[in-house]
Amino acid sequence: MSYLRVIPALALAAALALLVTGCGGGTDVDYQKASETVRASLESKREGFDAPIENVDCPQGVKVEVGTLFECTVRFPDGKVAYALLKIRTAKADLNLESLSPHQFAIQRIH
Repeated sequence: MSYLRVIPALALAAALALLVTGCGGGTDVDYQKASETVRASLESKREGFDAPIENVDCPQGVKVEVGTLFECTVRFPDGKVAYALLKIRTAKADLNLESLSPHQFAIQRIH
């Protein structure tokens, strides 16, 4: 079974399992730490898909504001792409993975 086929089924489980803590880099989210943590969680047998991830690219310049949503791009070794929706939970930039989708989310990033 393709890992992109199981995204809808596992998205809720991943959303509940992933908690990225301490990704604040001053007033902005530490995009590198967020990317590394999302990747590790998705590759995890316990929390994620147990599938290799080529790269996770989270945006720079996301201000640490509670409730802000932003999207990271997840690339698989076979060239397929998925999108991780993250939400800032606390002023210390603790993040939740809200959803994972093969399609981009219709969000407006708050600066």
